[in-house]
Amino acid sequence: MTLKQTIVPAAPQRGFVVAMRARLTATGAAGRREWLIVSRWGADGEHLSIAWTRVAARRGGAAPIQLAPYQTALAALLRMPPSGGASSFLFAQAAPDGMRLAGRFAPVEGYARLQGQGLSLRLWAEGRCTTGPRRGAWRIEAARGAWIGEFIEQAG
Repeated sequence: MTLKQTIVPAAPQRGFVVAMRARLTATGAAGRREWLIVSRWGADGEHLSIAWTRVAARRGGAAPIQLAPYQTALAALLRMPPSGGASSFLFAQAAPDGMRLAGRFAPVEGYARLQGQGLSLRLWAEGRCTTGPRRGAWRIEAARGAWIGEFIEQAG
């Protein structure tokens, strides 16, 4: 038996809380880079939250330890075969009863796609807020960054 044959693959990730360096573009606004806090949880990873922090994400380096959600959007897993290895989620327009959120709830129309594991975790999302003064469309492209505040649950 070779060393290559004895290596056990990493357990699949079930839930996590990670920082992602995002490029945000919005209708009528200049693009910007911001740290997001992205969480996935539930028995089958069926819940996703994306929290805007209002903390600028410069290129390179780790996320600052003090990240905190300012505004949070929730999404639910679409129960269909993953497209190209990505899981797809639909954003919620109302916060579920009894669910406590960090940051202000953001009702959103749109979708998010999450792909990869570990350091290769990536997020793409498109949507628009359905209430508030800023109702324009926006797009997010984000990749996981190093952050001391992260948590990744391992299966088993």
